[in-house]
Amino acid sequence: MKKIILGILTLGVMISLAACSSSEEKTNTSSSVKQLDESSTIDSAAEEEKKMKEVEEGLEARGVVVARYNGFLKLSREKGIDYNYFNMNFVISSKKNEIFEIILILKGNIDGEEKDGLYYRVSQNRIVEAPYSNTDITAMAEVLESLGYSDQELVEFALWYYENNK
Repeated sequence: MKKIILGILTLGVMISLAACSSSEEKTNTSSSVKQLDESSTIDSAAEEEKKMKEVEEGLEARGVVVARYNGFLKLSREKGIDYNYFNMNFVISSKKNEIFEIILILKGNIDGEEKDGLYYRVSQNRIVEAPYSNTDITAMAEVLESLGYSDQELVEFALWYYENNK
């Protein structure tokens, strides 16, 4: 009987020591995981910065001028051989870092006069038609195609540029 009790106590001590050792390894592992998370966050921020700089350069290569003003970001392009003129204004809330509305103004090909503004909203990081406003999603799609970027990329770029070029 003493041998059984002694065996159970020994087994209990061994399990306790194993558990302590395991929790110490978990602590060391969790601190190294935190370090990896921090370095991966820095890496992803650097990658995002690089990606946004590439988008900016790509827009400039397509004749687009990007300018930040108080309360909005303006993308504009003059008419050229390959591209049509447009002004695209992103109205941005600096407090919430979100886009309230996008106004697209195209210039007519024949008469050269500016057309009425077209209004859009952002929903789930996508450009959508604005309710109760003059809007044309096809016109936005044509402009996005000429820029070579998706609506999501352009929304992400607009917010990044507005925040990082104060």
